[in-house]
Amino acid sequence: MDLGLKDRVVMISGASRGIGRAVAAAFIAEGGRLAVCSRNGEELRAALQADGLPADRVLPVQADVGRPADTEAFVRAALDRFGAIHVLVNNAGAGLPAAFEELADDRWATVLEQNLWSTIRLTRAVLPAMRAGGGGRVINVSALSGLRPRLGQVGSNVAKAGVVSLTQSLAAELAPHNIQVNAVCPGMVLTSRWIARVERLAREQGISEEEAQNRLAGHGVPLARFGRPDEVAGIILFLASRHAGYITGAAIPVDGGLGACIDLRPRSP
Repeated sequence: MDLGLKDRVVMISGASRGIGRAVAAAFIAEGGRLAVCSRNGEELRAALQADGLPADRVLPVQADVGRPADTEAFVRAALDRFGAIHVLVNNAGAGLPAAFEELADDRWATVLEQNLWSTIRLTRAVLPAMRAGGGGRVINVSALSGLRPRLGQVGSNVAKAGVVSLTQSLAAELAPHNIQVNAVCPGMVLTSRWIARVERLAREQGISEEEAQNRLAGHGVPLARFGRPDEVAGIILFLASRHAGYITGAAIPVDGGLGACIDLRPRSP
């Protein structure tokens, strides 16, 4: 199937690992041209080299999109190199496990900065180029917790819900400019945070990492497994493609059915 992404210019934040890294590889496989960023420039370059992404089609930029100056520099670098921006994937973000009364103002500011404000600023920065080019796609990586809050994750819940609300608000506001805005909401996907938790459970209980994965995902996820970053990347690729021309304002769970059911069975730790 031709997705119509050949030579499209794609910006991806948080591209050095996990979902962002998988998204970069997916767009390159479809012939895209990429501007990618990470706070850790060395890690980003190492990931691009390990994945065999061609240097002539990928611009790596060390940037923290939680900082306004870095955001502007990232967009300028993309435009200087490629002259246009067709797709933006807002993937930067981080969780913050804490109860409400444990979150002082500075911790609230951090979680909102990393997840919501980074999305606001980077989207705002690319809009002039998208309008000038006749339209574009903005795809925001939120989380299942942005649709169904998780206990003990109030800061992340609020920030990710803000990303979903921003997505739906901008979808209506930007439709006249032919700019479509959608979100994906991953559930239990094997990124670094979940991998660390799997490894910890395996050590603590003296079991294999495969068994630890089964215990963590098998009691709540209807598909009884973790998701893979490339499975999230596939949805993002579709939303950027010509086949998604009538989709805007959507927030799509990628969660193995986790958000569609209430599981009352006892959970393993």
